[in-house]
Amino acid sequence: MIENFYFSQLEFTLKPLESIKIHRYSQGNILRGAFGSSFREIVCIAEKNTLCKDCFFKEKCSFYQVFSPDRVTSVKRIQNAPRGYIIKPSLENVTEYFPDKPLSFSMVLIGDRIEYLPYVIVPLIEMGKVGIGFNRGKFILSDIKVMINNQLESIYNSESKIVKNIMPTNNGLELMERSSRMSDNYGISLQFLTPTRIKYNPTGDKDNSQVVRVPEFHHLIKRLRDRINALSLAYCKTPLNIDFKGFGEEAEKVKIKEANIRWVEKMRKTKIKNAIHVQSGFIGNITYEGDIKQFLPLLLLGEHVHVGEDAAFGSGWYFITEKISRKNKIFTQEVGQK
Repeated sequence: MIENFYFSQLEFTLKPLESIKIHRYSQGNILRGAFGSSFREIVCIAEKNTLCKDCFFKEKCSFYQVFSPDRVTSVKRIQNAPRGYIIKPSLENVTEYFPDKPLSFSMVLIGDRIEYLPYVIVPLIEMGKVGIGFNRGKFILSDIKVMINNQLESIYNSESKIVKNIMPTNNGLELMERSSRMSDNYGISLQFLTPTRIKYNPTGDKDNSQVVRVPEFHHLIKRLRDRINALSLAYCKTPLNIDFKGFGEEAEKVKIKEANIRWVEKMRKTKIKNAIHVQSGFIGNITYEGDIKQFLPLLLLGEHVHVGEDAAFGSGWYFITEKISRKNKIFTQEVGQK
């Protein structure tokens, strides 16, 4: 199903040189916005205010390939592919960071976007000179770690300023093997950590998508299915090998057993169009009951690539927190990967 999907997960540690004030649920937006601005400032050679889509140099531009990919797949309905990276903000309930309280966040690079890691590091270093947060607090990029076999290994620090030539990838085959060890499940509990915004079109009619406040299992799975398929096609050059319609219909048989979620209002101001973009979504815990065996690989991968709108900004992040035994339907702990 996802055996050809691959990605790398990196953790960046920013050491403040002064106070950095940043709201918890705005962290992904601020990091992504500052990172994008720094990235573009470094690599862009076009005239000021030139839109990426109109730029003559876009096909060779690293900023365009990472931030505004277009036509990365020949599949017509996936021309506007999701971004090949995901920012995972800090989950600490902290709004201010200091020199002795560093800020750490993670970034996932999908498939061939892993090759652009050098273009990620330099903008982050330059970001520190400009500052981030409400008060533009300055920082240094003190450390970069990469996930290897569920362990973090340092590949860069601010003292040596040398990037180790280590870039292992996590792959879908590993997740499928892990899912096979969970195959006795008759249900699952998920904890949604960042606001998750899922839209569902009940009729299939144009412009009839509706925001889901309490997601049924099939709402979640159908969005995961479509997102992972688009990412796989765009950056791993392989589609999901499943019966899409049948997969969705089977998901409709799994039902909500318990939901303890709340709605978080969130929005951001777009820089180019100067418009308000709504990012409101649900957070909290949901338990689903039913035959989930075939959906486990996607659910495990979804922990890394997120689900729903604005995943690149850190929205739609969840962990698998519990599983239900098929035999006796008793909860046992299954902690999700970070």
